[in-house]
Amino acid sequence: PGVYVDGAKIASLGLRIRHGCSFHGLALNVDMDLAPFRRINPCGYAGLAMTQLSEYATPIKFAEVSARLRAQLVKHLDYAE
Repeated sequence: PGVYVDGAKIASLGLRIRHGCSFHGLALNVDMDLAPFRRINPCGYAGLAMTQLSEYATPIKFAEVSARLRAQLVKHLDYAE
């Protein structure tokens, strides 16, 4: 599971239920060194290409991406603080 752009993975989504408890996560590649992904099988898939937001939008600031992602999650999950 994840989000792909031009055939490359840009975000990962995870959900696991163990002993009646849910564990979940979200990872979004913003602006990082992707070299380590070439030495492993990302998500268990050999040859899976990885990408990041900075390859599609520059300049990019983590704080802005974080705020915009949070706003969208709050909106679409109907969350109220």
